[in-house]
Amino acid sequence: MKNAGYTADGGMADYCIVPADYAVKVPDELDSASASSITCAGVTTYKAIKTSGVCPGQWLLIAGLGGLGNLDLQYAKNVFNAMDVNDKQLAFAKEMGADILVNPLKEDPAKVAQEKVGGVYIAVVTAVAKSAFNQAVDSVRAGDCFVGVGLPSETMDLSIPHLVLDGIEVVGSFVGTRQDLKKAFQFGAKGKVVPVCHMRPMEDINDIFEEMEQGKSKGRMVIDMTK
Repeated sequence: MKNAGYTADGGMADYCIVPADYAVKVPDELDSASASSITCAGVTTYKAIKTSGVCPGQWLLIAGLGGLGNLDLQYAKNVFNAMDVNDKQLAFAKEMGADILVNPLKEDPAKVAQEKVGGVYIAVVTAVAKSAFNQAVDSVRAGDCFVGVGLPSETMDLSIPHLVLDGIEVVGSFVGTRQDLKKAFQFGAKGKVVPVCHMRPMEDINDIFEEMEQGKSKGRMVIDMTK
């Protein structure tokens, strides 16, 4: 796979050398744009679901359906519930196969989860809002697990009696191992997970950040360094 390295004269290089201990071969069936998304967002979300221990047929809540959440949703396809505060992102989630959609600005996610499915077995939060973390914990049924991935600046409000008496497990998940990345690549190569990528030139970088801040982005923005 070609990489965005630099030559001695400051130009772009076609290849770069990296230590084998920190490299994972990209399958031939996977294009560079998709691989770049899986290398970052894909392995992070795959690891979170793996860490949760969710099983087929169990309800999984995904809070935050942006660049990470859309891949999280695909890795857990057909066994999840999804929520986001952005109706456009929710529509996007529906396209990706979400079974139940909840906008926390209009409904209480925990109440919906408890009423419709008796609570979720696993809640994975890729959002960066404190409220998403608190709501997700309340959505989990007794004896099951909450996995935090997003990094909001605030602290969570955890009810110790709720965690102890209901046996709720709270876990943090950060990126993944080389073996996790290898597995994540394999799902992509087989077409089970298809990253939603938009190739953009470098001069669009400021527009991309603005779109992200306004919640307009769907999937991952990939900078095309060849243009």
